[in-house]
Amino acid sequence: MLKLPVCPHCHAVYSYAEISGMKQGERFCYHCKKKYRVNKKTGSLILISVVCIVLIFINLLIFLTNENINMILLVLLNFSVVTAAVLILPLTVRFKAEKIRKAEKKRLKNKQ
Repeated sequence: MLKLPVCPHCHAVYSYAEISGMKQGERFCYHCKKKYRVNKKTGSLILISVVCIVLIFINLLIFLTNENINMILLVLLNFSVVTAAVLILPLTVRFKAEKIRKAEKKRLKNKQ
């Protein structure tokens, strides 16, 4: 699940920076010029859910095992987990192939 997406048609590799700046919707591959759809919601939702569950579990475990817990340490721990999740977020983006209509194929051929 956690890997950079590739073009579903030609398997062109996209960089981390390109994925970070992409928005949800239709795009054209820079290499083969074929259409695909960017899906960010599903992977993001799963990652956010897992991070929330992990943070709740870690916080409960720390509160139940330590009587003298330092709140600064707890905040730093939570901040580091959330920061790691934000850095992993572009790795959850997926590309799905879109069918190209005949009119679009003609337009793409004329551009080349």
